[in-house]
Amino acid sequence: MGLSDMGQAIALASLALALVTVALTARRDRAAERERQARRAAEQQVMGDKLDSISELSRETRDTVREVNRQLADHSRELARIEQQVGEHDRRLSVIEGRCDTRYVGGGTE
Repeated sequence: MGLSDMGQAIALASLALALVTVALTARRDRAAERERQARRAAEQQVMGDKLDSISELSRETRDTVREVNRQLADHSRELARIEQQVGEHDRRLSVIEGRCDTRYVGGGTE
């Protein structure tokens, strides 16, 4: 084996080592990319779960507000009805008081 053969053997070994290094680096990079994608997918799942929870709370809050508004409208109608009745009772009581005053003040014996 001559000097030239030795140089070619070293060059061939260097080339083989370079190819192995490139292959191992590519393998490591693929594994790191898979890990990043898995981590990203997990983060997206957590974010999706949080958004679903917020959406559900929002729906519940909206439904509660609608129910409170409905009850408020019902109470407002009931209050108006009661105020009308109180006004009618006040008017009738005033008429009765007027009759009593006329009957007992004008000719009554005290």
